[in-house]
Amino acid sequence: MARFTRSQLLAQALRTPLIPVFYHAEAAYAKDVLRACYEGGVRVYEYTNRGPEAFAIFSELQTFVEAEYPDLLLGAGTIYTPQDAERFIEAGADFIVSPVISAEVAAVCKRHDLAWLPGAQTLNEIYQAIQLGADLVKIFPASHLGPAYIKTLRGPLPHVPLLVSGGVQPQDLADWFGAGASCVSIGSQLLPADGPGGLSARVAELLRQIEKARA
Repeated sequence: MARFTRSQLLAQALRTPLIPVFYHAEAAYAKDVLRACYEGGVRVYEYTNRGPEAFAIFSELQTFVEAEYPDLLLGAGTIYTPQDAERFIEAGADFIVSPVISAEVAAVCKRHDLAWLPGAQTLNEIYQAIQLGADLVKIFPASHLGPAYIKTLRGPLPHVPLLVSGGVQPQDLADWFGAGASCVSIGSQLLPADGPGGLSARVAELLRQIEKARA
């Protein structure tokens, strides 16, 4: 049984709307990054299924989170198939992120009352995702589309929760939230060049910037 319901994921994502997206093939380093993000204020975190070690490391991270940070929602990203969705949910995933819209993955998440965050771009794709039960729609690649695109979407879609992802730069957060983003995902751009040592302070500062932009 999932630790968090779909509605709990959405509520937490809107409270702490910076969602790191991360993959690393070494569990110890992955834990260091997750720990630093948590200490900075992150409460929703995506670990991506992008390498042969991903499932084993995700399983280890989930055990670590449940023991050390039980209020953190740890999700599995880059999930294309219902088989992978079932596998990561069985390992404890608190939500599932898909790069594409898959009715089969949506059905798996619905059956488990687990949040599903599919990728989309166009108005039709966003509408389709919502009809299939998306809790947050991931607008990807955001850097290619730009904040003005989010502002345009907010005309016909004023209430749909939108997560911007893909090439989002930390210095542009005010523009994204000013345009109507509900949440942002940041990957490699979040991690300082010297590793996770200064990550907690960086995350805390970005969350302060987001709070100011949403005020």
